[in-house]
Amino acid sequence: MTGLSIRDARKSFGATNVLKGVSIDVADGEFTVIVGPSGCGKSTLLRAVAGLEELTSGHIVIGDRDVTDLAPSERGIAMVFQSYALYPHLSVYENMAFGLRIAKADKGAIDTAVRRAAAILNIEALLERKPAALSGGQRQRVAIGRAIVRQPRIFLFDEPLSNLDADLRVRMRYEFAELHRMLGTTTLYVTHDQVEAMTLADRIVLLRDGRIEQTGSPRELYERPANIFVAQFLGTPRMNIVAATAAENGRAALADGRSIALPPLAKPLVPGAPLSIGIRPEDIAIGDPPDALAFSIRFIERLGGLATVHLGGREGDVMLACQLRDDGRFDEGDRVHATFPPALLHLFDADGQRLGKMGE
Repeated sequence: MTGLSIRDARKSFGATNVLKGVSIDVADGEFTVIVGPSGCGKSTLLRAVAGLEELTSGHIVIGDRDVTDLAPSERGIAMVFQSYALYPHLSVYENMAFGLRIAKADKGAIDTAVRRAAAILNIEALLERKPAALSGGQRQRVAIGRAIVRQPRIFLFDEPLSNLDADLRVRMRYEFAELHRMLGTTTLYVTHDQVEAMTLADRIVLLRDGRIEQTGSPRELYERPANIFVAQFLGTPRMNIVAATAAENGRAALADGRSIALPPLAKPLVPGAPLSIGIRPEDIAIGDPPDALAFSIRFIERLGGLATVHLGGREGDVMLACQLRDDGRFDEGDRVHATFPPALLHLFDADGQRLGKMGE
């Protein structure tokens, strides 16, 4: 096993700058997920690590070796694509053995490696089938098995679950996590799905427009987002953001004139300063304590055991999503009171950057 270092990676296609100075360090054995919206540069970055795209500038180091100018076959990586990329005329066994045969590995070693990978992935009974006779999940396992037999220094995954249905994606996420625990191989995994990022990653790298917005553990990005983009990208339903103005006595005035208490900040706000207040849907409390604000229920999304209740204040206000257990107490049109616990609020300045709380 070995680590990976991406240093000031830049990539342009003509006048279009896709990567704008990306630097990432992936520790030995770490599972790092690159996540971001479509077009942010994440797949281009992964292909550059694999040697399938040439960087305009920057360096890629695997272990202690600069591989920036090396061919893909010389980098010690194995990549699993979104499309599986299996040879339709070859059996599962032959697909998994193909790379080792090209490398002229010993026939016995090839057989041992293929059957070991098949056992790990529970596809031993599929070895004689052709890809056309496999389900989507089985094809993905074969593609992963083909990567495993090469015993790479780095695993690269490019949106490997995006072609699967929702139920199978959930099961395959569990299998990816189990596979990493079993093999411990350094892994760089690209996805646009924030649920995959949150459930699989040791560390998340969140990209936007070719730049890193924030890097950290899933919990760190969820609990201490660096800016509004990060705050709203991670979490379903996404974080509520409300425009406000700093007021006296540690409070903020909302657009409709009502006010709420703020948490103590590392640097006190100047009264009158514009800010944005964020609160996650699960952190809004429904009840009638002293500091509660009145809302009407505009719409309810019922999800079985949970409900997302959309709260509106005065006409024209931005609605707030509140997530709670669906016990049948509420209906659309009901008047309710909601509180916003100061300790659970996220504050952002006029540029959308996080305002640090006292003690952070």
